[in-house]
Parts: sequence; structure tokens; C-alpha cells
Amino acid sequence: MGIPREEYEQRQEAVRRRAADAGLAAVLCVSGPFYARPGDVAYLTGHFPPFPTAESETKLRGTGHAAVVLDGRRCALVVDTPAYREDLVVASEVVVASDVWAEAARLLQGTAGPVGCVGSDVLPWEGARALEEAGVRLVAADPVVRELRRVKSPAEVELLRGACGCAREALLACAGACLLGTTEVEVAAQGAAAGLRAGADFVRYVRVHSGPWSAWPTRWPPATGRVLQKSDLVLLDAVGACGGYAFDVGRTTLVGFDVLPWQRELFDAVLRALASCLRAVRPGAPVAQVVHAALRAFEDRGLGPHASRFLGHGIGLETVEGPLLVPDSSEVLREGMVLCVEPAVYLPERGGVCVEEVVVVVPDGWEILTSQIPRRLWE
Repeated sequence: MGIPREEYEQRQEAVRRRAADAGLAAVLCVSGPFYARPGDVAYLTGHFPPFPTAESETKLRGTGHAAVVLDGRRCALVVDTPAYREDLVVASEVVVASDVWAEAARLLQGTAGPVGCVGSDVLPWEGARALEEAGVRLVAADPVVRELRRVKSPAEVELLRGACGCAREALLACAGACLLGTTEVEVAAQGAAAGLRAGADFVRYVRVHSGPWSAWPTRWPPATGRVLQKSDLVLLDAVGACGGYAFDVGRTTLVGFDVLPWQRELFDAVLRALASCLRAVRPGAPVAQVVHAALRAFEDRGLGPHASRFLGHGIGLETVEGPLLVPDSSEVLREGMVLCVEPAVYLPERGGVCVEEVVVVVPDGWEILTSQIPRRLWE
């Protein structure tokens, strides 16, 4: 199941209305490559730029990007290659250009009034300069599209559910490979292969942090040649996409079956924090309230200083979308939002535990899209 053509057309019309209400003469929507920041253009047209971004050369600018010019009469998509998925794209016209920015400027030249830029955090300096030189008056207008993207349609929820199925296979394969003497890289390779076999478009990475490194929320590279040892905690995170929609699911497992008391304490604390957090999820709930529910649960167990203050994020066409689940958020949850909820606690030099679930906000609370993935993978 994909997004039907009618839904793309409804999105385009909704953006037209929002742009008019904001006093914009047109909208310029910019995105990056399929694996990084494709969301705004993909949301409007179904196009995912297939190339990585690259240095510019004369008359070759904007590689790895795409642009949409949307006004009252057209939805024009500018792509950087003729080898785009014509069968997936919904637009009134498609223009192939070696210079994406010059073509966007040409389409917008003479526009009487401000042009709202969606993707102001993606548009590179050279693109902004080309538009300015053409007399296009850009103003930041990211919410015109991103407020719509925050709430997922039923079709989007089903695509995200399918994406979570790819994450399930990746994580189960990782858990099965977490054996004494195996390296982190070997575990990650098993997970990536399983995710692809399950139908993933791509697996961006499978993060495997073992032993003391499980106490690090991030690390480069995501997996190393470290050899797994008995009783290691192993933090796993499968990230990629299926059908254009992202998955990002985390679990923590164990090498062996003998859980040490301090490890059990961390697992129990994380699961309690997750339960507290989810109980607060419902339409109209302040994001800050959801975050503090989890943090209080950690504090009640004496683990407050070691708990992550970042409790998660939205997910959709991109891995990390709004809202961000942080203590000072001013956002409010809405029905149809899909969230990665990831309470975690990290003890420096010893180990950490994170359990990340993907949930959709429904009228009476939440539905877990990752319920088929065990939370204690070693059992």
C-alpha cells in the first residue's frame, strides 16, 4: 500500500490554502537526498532525490536536492536527474535541470510578493543566493508544510507500521547474533541484511554498542570491531526506511542469560519510565508533560542524573521529525502524530539501557506499532 494520488493532490491544495492565509505569493519547497532530508518534497510529490549531495561545478548545482514551486496554478517539481521514478511522482510538471537553483529561480522569476521557503534549514547558501539574484523574495515558511506532516494519515500510519516490521527483523537478527566472541560489526551486518530481506528500501545503519559503550547514546562508527564479552549489555538501534517511510527502533540485549542485579535495575527503571511516559500520551497532552512523566520515574528510582533528557521524536518521511520530546517543548500532541519514545539510562563506564517504541497517538491514548518486538531480546 502506498500513498494514493488523491492524497498528494489534497496535500498540495492544503499547502496552497495555508500559503494564501500567510500572505505568500508562492511556496518554494526544498529537500535533500532520500536517506537524509527528503521529507518536504516527498510529502508533496512522492519524489525522493536518488543521488547524494555533492560539490557544485559550473552549471551543475543542487545535486542530491529537489525543489517544488507551488502556487495557485501549478505544482512544478525540479529534479536533478532524468532517472527519477515517474510512476511515483504527482506534479503538474517535472523539469530536469543540471542546475536546480537556476531552474527554481526561473520558475519563480517575476512572482509578485513573498515566496515562502519550506526547507529553509536544507536550502544551501548557493541556492539562496541564486534565488536572491533573480529577484525572488524568500521568507522562511517551514510550518506551512511541516505542520501538516506532523499528523499522519491512515495510509501513512500503515506504511510506518510496515517499516516497523523491517526493524523487527533487523533487531531479532541482531539479538540472535549477540554471542560471546562475536564483533559489533558482525552483529550489525546480520541486522542490516535481515532488514533488507524484510523489504527495507535501505538500512541507514544498525547501531551496536556493547559493554561500556552501551552507556553512550551515540558513537561513531555505529559498530566497531569490539568483541562481545559475557554479560555485556548491547544497545541496538535499527534505522532505515520502507516504502519511503522511516523506521527507528531501539532495544537493549545481553550476551548470555545471567542478568546482573545492576543490569536488571536499569531494565526495570527504563520499562517503568516507558510505561509512565506512555500513560501521559493522548491528544491534547503537552509534550513536556510526557517527558517529565518519564524523568520522574527515573528520579523515583534514584537514576535521575543518569537518565537521558531526550525522550524521543516524531517520525515519518524522515527519521527525526517534530515534535522533539524534550523537557522544554511547547508543543501539544495531536491525534495521528507518530512518535519514537525512547527512555534511556546510562551509567558511565558500565553500561546503559534504552527501549524505543514507535507509537501513534489515537483518540483514547496511543497504539504501539512495535508491539511485535520483544523488549527483553535475550529471554
